[in-house]
Order: sequence, then structure tokens, then C-alpha cells
Amino acid sequence: MPIPVPPQLLASDPLVVAQDAVATVHQLMDLGCASSVVAALSRPPGPWRRLLPRVVALQTTPPTPRQRLRGALLYAGPDTLLTGPAALALYGVASLPTTPKADVLVPHRAGPRGHAYVRVHPTVRPARRVPVEGLACAPLPRAVMDTVPYLETEAAATALLTEITERGLCHPDELAAEAAQLPSGPWALALLSGVADR
Repeated sequence: MPIPVPPQLLASDPLVVAQDAVATVHQLMDLGCASSVVAALSRPPGPWRRLLPRVVALQTTPPTPRQRLRGALLYAGPDTLLTGPAALALYGVASLPTTPKADVLVPHRAGPRGHAYVRVHPTVRPARRVPVEGLACAPLPRAVMDTVPYLETEAAATALLTEITERGLCHPDELAAEAAQLPSGPWALALLSGVADR
């Protein structure tokens, strides 16, 4: 059994620091903090705040965008990858509408349901883990194609595909291969074809 650690010292634990001051209840318990203590410290006025079920930010201030993404990964499980607009923003893609949502890919039937700002996408096609700014992301072509269905207009989808290809962030063939795997593939392929013809 671990030696109990004073709660005020947990924020400086290397694991917690590496995770942007966000941790799961189980991780905090492994570090010596009883679950009842975690629950008490996470109730207002703090000093911690519950970010998602079983996920705690070791602070009372509102979470940063990065902490929200870290929380989404911890909430959805160890094999989770960020995808969609959140991943594209980490990749440096600019032509995206802002969204408070964090899309995550999880192995089929392995992850929890979506909650609060987290949209969970179970997949039977696991993707390779790509670390982007220290966060686990889906490869860029997958993140692009996971974003396209959420764009409200064809113009927004075209702008995204144009930026990706013109900046050389990924080859149109990679996008086409990914699009071919999706139910919305024919529409995405038609958009890609239009971008390539410019």
C-alpha cells in the first residue's frame, strides 16, 4: 500500500505535472490519496475541481483548453486518441470553426459514453498514435476526415481540405484513402477532387 501523500503535494508529483495538473481518481489513489479525500477536495470551494467523471483538475481555476483535452484523453481511457477539430488545432490547422467539443477515438466498445464536452467515437479501425504537443492524436488524414461531417457548409469543408493540401500537411492521396473508409466518403472524395482541380 502506498504511503499517504499530503494532498497539497500531489500537484507537484511528476505524473500530475506531466499531465498538466489533471489526473484520474485512480491515479491519485495510486499516489496515496484516498478516494474520499479526492471527493472532498473536488467539492466547492476546492482546492480541486472535478473536470469529468473520474477526472480531476488539481486547481480551482477554470481549466485551460489543453487541460480540457488532457481530461478528455484520461476520461476515455488509455488507448484514446484526439481526433476531429481538437486534433487539427494541435496540428496547426487554421481554417476551422472553434468548438468547445473534444472528439476522441476509442477502440470499439471499450470506451465510455460521451459526457459534457467530450464526444466519444468508438472505432473498429484503430489509428496510429501521433504525439502532437505532448497529446495523443490520430494521424492527420484521420483527424481531417473525422472533422468533415461536423462542418456546417460545403465551403467550410473545401476551405479545410484546401488548407491541408496547399500547405502540404498531408497528400491528397492520403486523404482520399481515409475518405474511402467512411460512410461520407463519396462526398469527401468529390470535395477533394474539386480541390485538386483548382
